[in-house]
Amino acid sequence: MDDETQKTISRYIVSTDDIIISIVGTIGLTAIVNESLNNANLTENCVKLTNIKNATPEYILLFLKSEIGQNEIMRGTVGAVQLKLPIKNIQSIKIDLLPLEAMTDLDKVLKPIFHSISANIEENQRLAALRDTLLPKLMNGEIDVSEVKI
Repeated sequence: MDDETQKTISRYIVSTDDIIISIVGTIGLTAIVNESLNNANLTENCVKLTNIKNATPEYILLFLKSEIGQNEIMRGTVGAVQLKLPIKNIQSIKIDLLPLEAMTDLDKVLKPIFHSISANIEENQRLAALRDTLLPKLMNGEIDVSEVKI
């Protein structure tokens, strides 16, 4: 890929700890990109927040999911038929930040919680894939578990 193409698509590639926000359709859905989606492609219906200064991704995410944050997002939404959240309106959202020491203390609490949530989501996805693979085989008799003792 040439440099010009890479430059053009780089805004559509997400990295771990980027925050994504849906900006068309169901506006205001937010998430933090976890390691499994590092370098994934971003749809044009979302925008990424990256290189955030003075706040953790978890803090920004919780703010954007809060009632105040969702009101800020809705206030920045424009359009009559097809609603859209322009990037310039996202950039104008004001977020009250904690003092650095308080942000550091909060981060020590939030990081493990968000890590557990992410691990649980990934495990649920693996279990659902396993179920979807095994259940049809059990139903059509391809796998027999009648001799298994529990």
